[in-house]
Amino acid sequence: MNYRFIRNVQGKKRFFPQSAVTLFLGALVLFHFVYPSALGSLATRVALPFWSANQFVAEKAHSLLYFFSSKSALARDVERLTAELQEAHRLLADRDLIAEQNRVFSEALGRPTQRAPRVFGAVLATPPRSPYDTAVIDIGVGDGISPGNLVLSGSTILGVISKVHAHTSLVEFFSTAGKKTPVSILHGGGAIPAEAVGEGGGAFNVTLPKEVPVRRGDTITMPGLAPLTFAEVEVIEGSDTDSFQVIRFKNPVSIGALRVLEVELASRE
Repeated sequence: MNYRFIRNVQGKKRFFPQSAVTLFLGALVLFHFVYPSALGSLATRVALPFWSANQFVAEKAHSLLYFFSSKSALARDVERLTAELQEAHRLLADRDLIAEQNRVFSEALGRPTQRAPRVFGAVLATPPRSPYDTAVIDIGVGDGISPGNLVLSGSTILGVISKVHAHTSLVEFFSTAGKKTPVSILHGGGAIPAEAVGEGGGAFNVTLPKEVPVRRGDTITMPGLAPLTFAEVEVIEGSDTDSFQVIRFKNPVSIGALRVLEVELASRE
């Protein structure tokens, strides 16, 4: 009896899975012939979430790739437009500088002038590789450089030579924090004397009485018989109750982007 019982139980265990599979297949066949479109609809409903998820992931991946490529293109456009804007500001400053030079020369008729010779030097280091608001150039004593020589980029004056070695020199920019430099603000055909105070990183400020007429865009030069471009007025701060106005401006060229500088070998009068 024990053996028969065991065989009957095992037979039932084998019968149940086979019966379930047979019933399932029979139901599918019957369902297919009775409702031929129902299985397709059911399969579509089951697969729809997976198709939607696949399409969603594909769209997001495409959007992500487009975002990064657009961001890179936008960064290049911003860099290009910034360079073009700086060049436009430089050309405008050169125009005002020429007008100021003509005015000075007209006032100094008969006074001989001579432009100091210049030497080109490659920039070896700028901040942060050099001390703050300085640069190292590859010309020195052997090239006729001496402390106090003016340093320029084109027609824009940036600083002076502070230390000279055999083959290198250290440039100190006028924007060094706390450094004071005499300048002239060109406005209405005249030149307003002022003192520019360095704030670091190419930035300056000038404090003038509120009654002095100054506006944004006015060219700032270093005074002399042959004036040099210094910057242009960017911001004017002051309220109706203030007795003074603060003029803020920056170098028209980026110190970090400098590759070549010019050094005047003679001192300017």
